Amino acid sequence: MNNKPLISIITPIFNGEKYILETIQSVLNQTYTNWEMIIVDNKSTDDSIKTIKTICDERIMIISLEYNSGGPARPRNIGLDNAKGEYIAFLDADDVWDRNKLKNQILFLKENNIEFTSSDCILIDDGNNEIQLGLLSRIYSKFTKKKTLCDVMKNNFILTSSVLIKKNLMKKFNEDKNYIAVEDFDMWLDVLANNENIYKYQNEKLIQYRILEGSISNRKNALNQELKANLVLANFVLQHSQYTKCYIQHMMVHFLIKFLKRNLSS
Repeated sequence: MNNKPLISIITPIFNGEKYILETIQSVLNQTYTNWEMIIVDNKSTDDSIKTIKTICDERIMIISLEYNSGGPARPRNIGLDNAKGEYIAFLDADDVWDRNKLKNQILFLKENNIEFTSSDCILIDDGNNEIQLGLLSRIYSKFTKKKTLCDVMKNNFILTSSVLIKKNLMKKFNEDKNYIAVEDFDMWLDVLANNENIYKYQNEKLIQYRILEGSISNRKNALNQELKANLVLANFVLQHSQYTKCYIQHMMVHFLIKFLKRNLSS
């Protein structure tokens, strides 16, 4: 494995015993084998740790936190502190990777001379059934560009469980409670600011991204996350005024989509 860089996979978990074995198994099944997996338990009250320990592999490390931080930012930061890899990948405790995810992404980085990528996904529910997007979402997705930081601002398409990134590009996730559920969006904006040429989107479905009732599929939580995302964007533009035009375009697209959804559903 001397010519294959080590990849550190960081997985925060809180009461995730239902899906964690499937998640870990998708890592064990990887055709790229030079990896370490750092699972950071955010003070689970279920049998998450006991369940994880039923899968034995010397490449898997478990770190148990002394208190629950309320979100995944602190566990991810602790994972970063303990990561030995040249590259970092993130995998949430209920998502699943395609067996070629790491291999294809390492090749993609080298072929394109970049240091940061993310991929497309298949949406699944709690029963592993594929979720189909609505008509408006499918149309919007088809015509959405996924190239520049401005594109990320208009539509955050960087799924954290699909990311592969050089470790030296990573900073710390914002642990402020106001950033829970959008700390990753804040991170990718910060990494790409004035440095867009390091990233390229991989148009390949390399993960199964699970949407659970009570998460972003819940109307109240979706609205809360939308407000937080707008706060992240506003703060970002205050620090990077050159992206003000992108922010205005985002708001225009945002209000247009809300208008269309409201009128199509009426």
